[in-house]
Amino acid sequence: MRSISSKFNGHVGVAVALVAGVAAVGCGGSDPTPDAPADVVGFAPPTKSLKANKETAPNMWVEDGAADLSCLNTPNSDMPTTMASKLMTKVEDFQTSSIVAAATVSIFTTDPATVASTAVSDGTGNLLIDVPTGTKRFGFKMKADGSMDTLLVNQYLKTDVAVHTAPAEIAIVSQGTANALPALIGVTRTPGLGVIAGALRDCQGREISNFIATVSSTKSTTTRLPNAPTYYFSPTLKTPARNKLQPSASGNGLFMVIEIQPQASTYVQMWGYPTDADLAAGSLKLIAELPVPVIAETIVTGSFEPLRQ
Repeated sequence: MRSISSKFNGHVGVAVALVAGVAAVGCGGSDPTPDAPADVVGFAPPTKSLKANKETAPNMWVEDGAADLSCLNTPNSDMPTTMASKLMTKVEDFQTSSIVAAATVSIFTTDPATVASTAVSDGTGNLLIDVPTGTKRFGFKMKADGSMDTLLVNQYLKTDVAVHTAPAEIAIVSQGTANALPALIGVTRTPGLGVIAGALRDCQGREISNFIATVSSTKSTTTRLPNAPTYYFSPTLKTPARNKLQPSASGNGLFMVIEIQPQASTYVQMWGYPTDADLAAGSLKLIAELPVPVIAETIVTGSFEPLRQ
């Protein structure tokens, strides 16, 4: 099993956009006109079918044919770890990639409040943390002075090594960045709410465009949480764009849902038209779904893939 990078599999420059999502609903330009009521923003049916994309140069994305969904709804091939092992990684600032010392990092499997192991990064940001035998998917919970609580979910590891070295870095968002950005874009976040952000990739690991995302209170069907709009990232700036400019995912596959009331359990969903025939028929399909909590003053990040059984 391959590991999932803490920086959205190579999207190193998304920190500003991610924190902007925490900081503001109306980001992506100076136009003061609202897109739409918050309960419908970011979930209009796409006008194109799902496409795979590749990055040919920094922030330069080109279509690479139809998205590969051959693994959609097929049995999951995850295997549990077969031995008690350790993970060697480094804690970095999400925006600057500078080291974060004295960060408390916990591993959890389902509930962030129930941790399997905990370690603290040293003066160089490095840490060695225990991974219990039998671990499949898991997440990181990161806390540090001067930083917002940050969760990284939907991670998995190789099963045949005693010391894992991937992900090589895990990233935490600084409070300074979160406080500075609202002044730059002229808006203020609502204290006490949460944000979920991530990237969607196809069965070959390529970024998917033209999907829409939301957070639902129900599994497999969409019951959108109130006043929690979705925004998609510009393909060239790696910052969130207004819906009128980017109504569905761009080539980098990045999205965020913001201003979410804390919930113990929600479902992050991505929907789209797998083929042009589906588009013509108006047959919108659930492409990816992951249960995640929404936690006050916490950023939940993850890498998403086609839904498996």
